Amino acid sequence: MGIVRRSKSPWSSPLHIVPKPDGKWRPCGDYRRLNASTEDDRYPLPHIQDFNNHLAGCRVFSKIDLIIGYHQIPMAASSIEKTAVVTPFGLWEFL
Repeated sequence: MGIVRRSKSPWSSPLHIVPKPDGKWRPCGDYRRLNASTEDDRYPLPHIQDFNNHLAGCRVFSKIDLIIGYHQIPMAASSIEKTAVVTPFGLWEFL
C-alpha cells in the first residue's frame, strides 16, 4: 500500500499498540517529544462557534469526510524521516 518503508532516519519515536473502540488494535507512534519541538501552526482551525457564525446565511456548503482518512494525505517529503518509529522489526517511517 505504500504507507511505510524501512528507515535510516536519525529521528525515532516509540511505537505503541493501542486498542480501538471496536476491540481491534492500532499501531500508534508516540510523537510527544517531536511535537514539543515543533512550531505552532500559523493557520490553526477556527473555533467551531466562530466557524458556524461565519457560515450563517450561506446557501452552499462543502465538506470532506475524513472518517477513514488515515494515510490519505501524503506526508511532505521533508517530514518523512521525522515519522520514524522503532519496532522489534527495525526502524520504519510513514510516507
